[in-house]
Amino acid sequence: MSPYLISDADLAATTDLGRLRRARTTVADASDDYAAQLIGEYRDALAAGRTEQLGLIRDHAYAIDPDLVDELDGFDYPAAA
Repeated sequence: MSPYLISDADLAATTDLGRLRRARTTVADASDDYAAQLIGEYRDALAAGRTEQLGLIRDHAYAIDPDLVDELDGFDYPAAA
């Protein structure tokens, strides 16, 4: 989950801005943020050569959304021209 949503959860109880942010954040937005976080962790593990962590991230991604594993598989392929 995005650290911004966690912070907003605390602020939502006491501020109008926090309540507004929580009201406007959709499940799809939160899911996209989490997928982006996993991709970032995958990128970092790949760059550091941490193969065990790569496997754990892939297993977790599969449990969340099997299509996300396909995105991870194609992560560092060059873009088609």
